[in-house]
Amino acid sequence: MRETNEDRYLVREGRNGTLVAVADGVGGEAGGEMASAAAIDALAAGYFNASAGQAPADALAAAIRGANDAVLSAAGESGQKGAASTLVAAAIDGTSAVIGNLGDSRAYLLRDGEIRMVTADHAGDYQSSITRFVGDPRGVQPDVFVETLRPGDRLLLCSDGLTRHVPDADIASTVRGKDLGNAASAIIDLAKSRGGEDNITVVLYAVRRTFGLADVRRNFVDLVLALLVALVVGGTIAALIFASGAYPIAR
Repeated sequence: MRETNEDRYLVREGRNGTLVAVADGVGGEAGGEMASAAAIDALAAGYFNASAGQAPADALAAAIRGANDAVLSAAGESGQKGAASTLVAAAIDGTSAVIGNLGDSRAYLLRDGEIRMVTADHAGDYQSSITRFVGDPRGVQPDVFVETLRPGDRLLLCSDGLTRHVPDADIASTVRGKDLGNAASAIIDLAKSRGGEDNITVVLYAVRRTFGLADVRRNFVDLVLALLVALVVGGTIAALIFASGAYPIAR
């Protein structure tokens, strides 16, 4: 069992939309906790400080590359060379969601009861073998995807503490028909019941089903989310947080 939580998450609103993200320190390596924290901090700073004219996909990709630089810098300063983290992020503005990733933390789109994995894992043939990650001295090129959101859609971002134990179809059936808080709790309980011993972080973002004229632009997508961060130590959940609106980075 992990004795420290190497997962970090972000839920934040700014002038250019809403940014949610999950980072997972790679493989329990020394500095994993530091790497995931540095990645999240740099991601937020890079994305929200992007120039107003920059396309969201370009801004997110640049922010992820900035997160790579930040992890390398933090690792060098702390003497924890080799520290690394996965990173998955979604930048949401109006009906558009731009999603980027490195590693095996995932993003899913749930629509009409069905689930689709948006990201592709950057992983090798054995557990904890990550082929792309933040903290890579060779530089990084994140995958970036653009999705058009519809009323009723849900985005789910998670670390592999969930997906090692809960297949996509079971994620869909667990979330289907539940409010976000109950869905998040049920997913974590299911992972634990199947032997989950790693850190588990899940961010659920829901698009409101109905909207008025005042919501046509950014507010069309109402930030209604359930955020569950679970440090699985002795079968207990460390934190359960429900939020509506922007929520700060976990510390």
